Amino acid sequence: MKFPVCEYAESEAGFYSQCASCPIDSSSSGCALDELEDGTYRFEGATPNGGIRALFYFRDNEGHQVKKREAIHVEIHELDEQGHLMTILYGMVDPEGMIYLKSSGPEKAHSQQNIQ
Repeated sequence: MKFPVCEYAESEAGFYSQCASCPIDSSSSGCALDELEDGTYRFEGATPNGGIRALFYFRDNEGHQVKKREAIHVEIHELDEQGHLMTILYGMVDPEGMIYLKSSGPEKAHSQQNIQ
C-alpha cells in the first residue's frame, strides 16, 4: 500500500517519499500531513497495517524532534480506531527526501541464528 498520498510526489510501496524534505508546508492543502502543536505530524486515512491514522515523529541524529525538512530519522506510529498503537515503523531519510522503513512487527525480527 502507498501512503500517505499528496500532491508533491508519487508514493512508492514501502516508502514515504513525499514527506521528508518536502517543500510543501504542512499547513497547505497540498500536504498529506498536519503538524500538531507538539511538533508531531498526523496523517488521517488508511495506513499500510490497517490503521486509520498515523503519527510521524521526525528526529535529528541526536534524537531531538525536528521539522520534517530537517529530519534524518523518522518514527511512524500507526493507530487503530480506538487510538491504540498497531505498528511502529522506523526510517532514515536520505538527501533526496526518501524515507527507508523498517517495521517493528515480529515477522521482521531476526533470530540470533540468522544474525550470525
